[in-house]
Amino acid sequence: MVKIKDTFFNWCKFIALGSFVFFTQFYSIGTEVINWDESDFILMGESFYNGNLPYVELWDLKPPIHFIYIGTFFKLFNPSLLSARLAGDFIIFLTAMLLYFIAKKIFKNYEAIFVPILYISFVSFEFAQPTMTEYLSTFFIVISILFFEKKTPGYIFFTGIFISLAVFTRTNVAFIWIIFFILLISNTTGRKHLKLYIFGSSIPVITLMYLYFLENKILEFFYSVFLIPLGNTLIRENFIEVFKESYEGIFLENLISIPTFFLVFLLVALIFILFSSRFRGLIRDNFSEIDLYFYVFLGLILSILAGGRFYYHYLIQLFPFISIFVVFSFSKLFKFKNFLYFILGSLIVFNSYPLISQSFYNIQNYQELKQNYKIFQISNFIEPDGEILALDNHLIYFYLENDPITPVVHPNVIFKVDEYELLLTSLVDLGFINKNQDQLILESYPRYIVCEDFCFEYIDPLYFEEYELIIEIDDVKLFEYRS
Repeated sequence: MVKIKDTFFNWCKFIALGSFVFFTQFYSIGTEVINWDESDFILMGESFYNGNLPYVELWDLKPPIHFIYIGTFFKLFNPSLLSARLAGDFIIFLTAMLLYFIAKKIFKNYEAIFVPILYISFVSFEFAQPTMTEYLSTFFIVISILFFEKKTPGYIFFTGIFISLAVFTRTNVAFIWIIFFILLISNTTGRKHLKLYIFGSSIPVITLMYLYFLENKILEFFYSVFLIPLGNTLIRENFIEVFKESYEGIFLENLISIPTFFLVFLLVALIFILFSSRFRGLIRDNFSEIDLYFYVFLGLILSILAGGRFYYHYLIQLFPFISIFVVFSFSKLFKFKNFLYFILGSLIVFNSYPLISQSFYNIQNYQELKQNYKIFQISNFIEPDGEILALDNHLIYFYLENDPITPVVHPNVIFKVDEYELLLTSLVDLGFINKNQDQLILESYPRYIVCEDFCFEYIDPLYFEEYELIIEIDDVKLFEYRS
């Protein structure tokens, strides 16, 4: 009877978590394009849906597993913007469930549920749209941690499989593969399982290489997954400046919000660590409960630093561990934890209410919202067989089921000749594009040009004298060649 009751309550929690994910994410369905990367993933996923492995028909600078996942979701539910967003929601939900199982081993039941709820709240910001590669890689990381903690041969084998899948979703996760490797060789029991870990890790590698070998595309796979991303890390930015601007944009937009609370909490915790020996003692006494999560968290931070660039969505991989650390601090380190949980719960409600309200509105008016998508409207003015140059808003190719003007789906890469010189040279060598591809495109005078923010950044304004503005919707312009 007790087991039945526990199972019932667990199902109730999972249904509640799933509902919370959906209603804190669906608010964004009214925004047609949240990020260019999302459009890249949708186009790559559609290519897989049409029967092509990543890098065979189209190319993007990301490992293949996320494209395969999106494409598989399209096969199950048909290609659409809604399907792509729901695919991300589903992964957020699965990760939240896994976080609950992790939290149950450390915290009391009511405290454990705060971990997935806090995680879901963190990923509800607009910059963290559900189609990003970080979500799928985070899911693989979290399930790898759960298996790794079991410390038995079979589970270590599966740890290798899933952490390898994470690497083939986002290459920065290779740092976490190394951390697991170090942890295994650092003790006698772990060393016995090392071969299983390596064998498990090799299975996704061998499987992918075999699939590309059958397609006679092994060189494209090797370059796209390993060499080109490594070369791309040479394009570095001032990390401190970019992080400062990003942090301000994410965490200080609203004074009353979960991010602001996290910032205040972080500062308070730092003060306690620096000036309270008792606080430092409590951390030492309880650190063994979260040491693995801390090592993974540290590895992810190092991987971001090693990448040389910083974007908002990089934080997504950190949010599960930040959620664990916040609840850990409340539970183990502070005497006034009930008050802190009350403040945190209030902020979650405050943060979620407008999102949930907007989601209900979007559900009621979804068909109208879909018809009002500006790129979708513009697509109605384009002849199906007309060649299109999308300088941005390249979701237009998806609506028209047209191939992009080159196999490189990210629209401005071709025109950033100086910034992406090494990448473009590799793409020329692989046959995806021609040398001076940007000039070849312009000399061919595509029938249509779609652009918003980058109409004149890469192309001389005089070039547009050969074109007629057909329609403009909210700054998105459609030009047609006069001839």
